[in-house]
Amino acid sequence: MNKIKISLLHLSPITGDLTHNKEMLLQSLQSCADIKSDWVITPELWLTGYSFQKIIGIDWITVQPDLWTASICDLVKELNINLFLSLPEKDSLSGLLHNTIFVINRTGEIIGKYRKIKVLPQSEGWSTPGDRIETIDVDSTSVGIMVCADAYRNKIADEYASKGARLLISPSAWGPGDCAPNGEWEQRSLETDMPVIVCNRTGTDLGNIDWTGSESVVACKGKRLLTGISGTSTVFSFDMDLHTNEILSEEFEKHLI
Repeated sequence: MNKIKISLLHLSPITGDLTHNKEMLLQSLQSCADIKSDWVITPELWLTGYSFQKIIGIDWITVQPDLWTASICDLVKELNINLFLSLPEKDSLSGLLHNTIFVINRTGEIIGKYRKIKVLPQSEGWSTPGDRIETIDVDSTSVGIMVCADAYRNKIADEYASKGARLLISPSAWGPGDCAPNGEWEQRSLETDMPVIVCNRTGTDLGNIDWTGSESVVACKGKRLLTGISGTSTVFSFDMDLHTNEILSEEFEKHLI
C-alpha cells in the first residue's frame, strides 16, 4: 500500500490583499505539516482573490519563480510535502499573463506547471489561455491538472487519460448560484476512470460573489465520495492509496486556519 495524506486548502482570501493571503498560506502549510500531509493543493487564485484586477491591477504580476515563490520552494522542502500552487504568472518570453498551477516536489523543485485553458473572457480577461496538456509525475504518480472551468467539458480530462494520467486535480473557484457545479466532476471521473480531486475556495469577493457554500470534492467512478463545505478557511484532508487509487477516508479530516 502506498498510503498518502492529501490536504485541500479551502481558503477564504481577501481580494487584492497579497500580504494577508500569503500569511494565510504559510499558516495553512504549517497546519498541513503538523498533520503530516504528503500532497497539498491550493484553490484557484487564492493569492489574489477572483476580482483582484479591479483593486491592484495586473502590473505586479511577474515571471515565476520570484523571490517569494523561491522561499515557498524552500519551505516545501523543509516540510517534506508536494505543493500544487496556484499563481498568476508572466511568460518570460512573450510577456503574456497566465493563470497557472506550479507543482513543487518534496525537494523544493518546481517539476512542472499547467496554465488554465478555459479562461472566462470577461472576468478572467487578464489571463491568456494555456496551450499544453501534459501530465506531471508526483511521487511516481502521473497527475493531470484542470483549473476550474477546464473540467466543464470532457476534452481536457480525456487528453490526460490518453497520456496515462492516474488521477486528476482541479484547483477551483467554482461556487454556488446560477452556474454552480452540476455533476461535472463526477462525470469526468466516470469518463476517465480516474479520481477527480477538487480544491475549491470559500469566502466572498468584493461583495459581488459568494463562495461560502462552495464545495471541495473527491469524486471517483462517477460518484462523489467526499464533500467539504466551510464558510471560513479550512484544511480538508483525506487518505488515499496511490497504488490502487482507492480513497481510504470515509469523510474529510477538518482543521480550521
